[in-house]
Parts: sequence; structure tokens; C-alpha cells
Amino acid sequence: MGAVSIALAGADLVVLHVLPSPRLHATTGATYPYHPWNFLSELVRSDYSPLMTSCFFLLGLGALAAARALFKHNLKRESVFLAIAGVSLLLLGFFPTDLADLTTDDLTCGRPTRIEPCTLIGRIHNPLSTLVFAPIFLAIASFCLRRERFLSRLALFCGLLALGGIMGASLYLHRIGWHGRWWTGLMQRSLVFPALLWLGGLLWRLWRLSKK
Repeated sequence: MGAVSIALAGADLVVLHVLPSPRLHATTGATYPYHPWNFLSELVRSDYSPLMTSCFFLLGLGALAAARALFKHNLKRESVFLAIAGVSLLLLGFFPTDLADLTTDDLTCGRPTRIEPCTLIGRIHNPLSTLVFAPIFLAIASFCLRRERFLSRLALFCGLLALGGIMGASLYLHRIGWHGRWWTGLMQRSLVFPALLWLGGLLWRLWRLSKK
């Protein structure tokens, strides 16, 4: 189940990036263009809302399935980390983000230049992304210290891949001109895809170990 969920989530994200740029829909009824490097979570407020919402749930199920598999293999510390990430991903599906300002990058709720006022649901959404990435990073770092060769090498490779993506995105934005929102969006993509690769490799290795 975990492998299928992660594979479908990865395909979902690829489709979202191949489709034409959608429109963002504000609670005021206004629509705004979605730039390809905007926040990933804002796709929930776009024409592709069902795709992004299903992606959150698929990622959450995949992370929870991986956590259960890790627990069975007595990797309890990493299991707890992934369980936290999985629950947070499911909550992201239930609590969509507010639309922030697209012109001045002001993310403060009281600013009159925002597209729409902040909501309680949006305020709940904001810290959840940290509760997704931080536990996954801790799990990857933990596996780097394990003696299991494949899992430690996989963790190191995906960590380096994420670091390379962050550096590449920073250089790209430095060349075209700094955009705070685009930097955040590119950082998200630089972390999400290596994390998906790591989860997929982890599940494959756990499946192989279960066959021994």
C-alpha cells in the first residue's frame, strides 16, 4: 500500500507540473494566475484542487505505511518520525492554505494588500509543512548513522540530491532576480522529490528484507 501510494503521489505531482498553469481562486471570488514556482500547497486553491488534495492524502498514507513497516523491522525511531510526517500530510489535506499576496510577498495576515484575509484553517495549515519536512529530515539523518548499507547510502544520496536542488534553485533565482515566493516554492520542490525517491527506495528495501 505504501509503495502504491507513493508512486501515485509522485505521478500526481508530475501531472500537476505538466498541465497548463491554473488559476488561483480567492474567497472573494477573484481569480489570479498561478506561477509555476508558487507554493505547492496553493494548488489546492486552484483549478487542480482535487489533484493536489489527493496528493496530500496519498503522501500521508504512504508515509504512515512506511512508518508501520519500519516499526515491524524494529526501526522504531525512524518509524515515529515518519508517523508524524504522515499525520501532518493528512492534516494538510483537510486544512487548505490561505492565498498570500502575489505582488509584494507580504505574508502578514493584517496587510491590506493580501488577496484574501487569513482564516483559522489557513493558520492551522502554515506550521504543518514544518511538521512534514523536519521529521523526514530527521529520519534520513538517522538512517545515515545505521549500519544497513543500502538505507544509509540511499539517505546520503537523497540528502545530497536535495542539497543540490536547493543550491541550483538559489543560483537560478539569483540570476533572474530574487522572488521570495518563488524561492519558497522551489525549495519545496527541491525537497519533495528527493523525499519521494527516498520513501520509494526505503519501501523497496524493507520489502526485500521481509523476503529474507
